[in-house]
Amino acid sequence: MKKLFYSILVTLTLSLQTIALAAEAPTNFTPPQVNEIEKIVHDYLINNPQVLVEVGKKLQDQEQQEKQAQIAQIKTNIPKYKKQLFNTKAPGRLVLGNPNGKIIIAEFTQHQCPVCKNTTTILGKLLKNNPEIKLIIIYWPFFGNDAAYTAKAVLAAQKQNKGEELNQLFFNQNTFITKSKADPLIQSIPGIDSKKLLADINNKEFNNSLKDNFKLAQELNLIGTPTLILANKELTKFSLVPGQTPNFESDLAKAINDVR
Repeated sequence: MKKLFYSILVTLTLSLQTIALAAEAPTNFTPPQVNEIEKIVHDYLINNPQVLVEVGKKLQDQEQQEKQAQIAQIKTNIPKYKKQLFNTKAPGRLVLGNPNGKIIIAEFTQHQCPVCKNTTTILGKLLKNNPEIKLIIIYWPFFGNDAAYTAKAVLAAQKQNKGEELNQLFFNQNTFITKSKADPLIQSIPGIDSKKLLADINNKEFNNSLKDNFKLAQELNLIGTPTLILANKELTKFSLVPGQTPNFESDLAKAINDVR
């Protein structure tokens, strides 16, 4: 219902913008004629609101069809890039859970993604209750410099065996994490050498690894974060959860069963 309302709102906005542009564009209509056209369109939409509902529904259907086509393309691409996807030795990744797990989940994520925070909580419980799962976190920080900074901070913290702790700390925050907010959080972790970590952040290896993650996401034709791609240990079965769906937990459970 919310999506349909949003589509109607977009349709109405576009309709009003079109009327405004038409009024400003050079035409053979006189100002009084333009005013009359605007009034006719306005009155028609007011008297026939079902038109907006129909157009909004059409827009929603088109968006859904485009999304389904993109999901189908991602599924086609997964086997082509399975070695890159599930490579635990790539420097731009954090590996959690059972390193020898029979089920592998590769998650494209970033700390500044609001939806990713909820997904992280669910995945944390999943790992706790399912020792057969290995989770590969692939940072895809397209939200900008702050997202890249926190991703590199976790990768640097991993050198001190503090990567998982810092990653969770960043996701626990309720506000958008900037560099200025990230630094005190880094320093708050017991036993961490924050000076060494801040120096390690500038490691070119991390910059290159994030570029590789961007390239991989582009080649897979991913929609956004979070995106979860699952496989069995032999990399012969694959499944996809494209973002936090309305039934995310049941969709994730199904995806896990699909690759068993």
